[in-house]
Amino acid sequence: MGVSPAYSIHRYRDDIYKVVAWKGRRDPDMVYIRDRENEQRNESKLDNNLSRARSMVLQYALCNPWEYFFTGTLDADKWQRDDLDSFMRDFEQKIRDWRKEYGFKLDVLLVPERHKDGMWHVHGLINNLPEYYTSGFYWLPLPSLHMTPYPWKLCQGDYRSWPDFQDRYGYCSLGRVRDPVATAYYVTKYIGKDIAQRAGDLGKHLYFHSRPLKKAEKASDVYIFQPELDKLCTEDYDFCKTGMVEDANWTFPYVWDGVDCSEDFLHFAPLRDPLEGFDPRSIDPFFEQTRIF
Repeated sequence: MGVSPAYSIHRYRDDIYKVVAWKGRRDPDMVYIRDRENEQRNESKLDNNLSRARSMVLQYALCNPWEYFFTGTLDADKWQRDDLDSFMRDFEQKIRDWRKEYGFKLDVLLVPERHKDGMWHVHGLINNLPEYYTSGFYWLPLPSLHMTPYPWKLCQGDYRSWPDFQDRYGYCSLGRVRDPVATAYYVTKYIGKDIAQRAGDLGKHLYFHSRPLKKAEKASDVYIFQPELDKLCTEDYDFCKTGMVEDANWTFPYVWDGVDCSEDFLHFAPLRDPLEGFDPRSIDPFFEQTRIF
């Protein structure tokens, strides 16, 4: 019979880790009988889908480098704006096509959001898109027959467009990522129930990402109860408690597993609120349409 750890520690970045404190006895040789009737309840499945999706989006957002925050809309003249699944399938193929055309690995992570009118747009992160495949926004005091002026905020804020996306799907903007951690948490906030409940199908993907992207890596398991680790776990779930740790050096995962270190050596703290003092308008021109859950 195997012995299960009391804690698992995962590395997201060089200075950010996740601690998972397991509840109860986790014996891999024991069989657990589940209540299938309760398991099929939609609300429970919905909550599980949301939790898994948020976890994976945060991993992809924190564990990979990103240059741009992306907002893309669907033009009714080019696409059926309420058909999210068709758009996502087509966009997935276009990413493969553009990678071949561009000749390099284009990385994307997108989360859909529904407008109040039921139509869809997407937010997310993009990396490895050279500036010569983008274009700047311009502003004109008076409309022109040949050029459409963009909002002054886009021009003043150094936002850019992605013409290949815009020609096929609709208006889009690219804002440079200045705070990677806050931006990662901001993108994760878009995972909401309006996405999971679309078309009544709880099995659909709640986000889209190119492949491959890095995920969090398990750094160590801890088998002895550690009060200091318990204090770091602020999120409580059925089978575990979790918490994010910031400002930790590379030794953090290992000091709990038999290494004798003084308290002065352990410099770490629970992750502060990543969005505290963060202004989403610095990266998202559609901020007024967003909803933070």
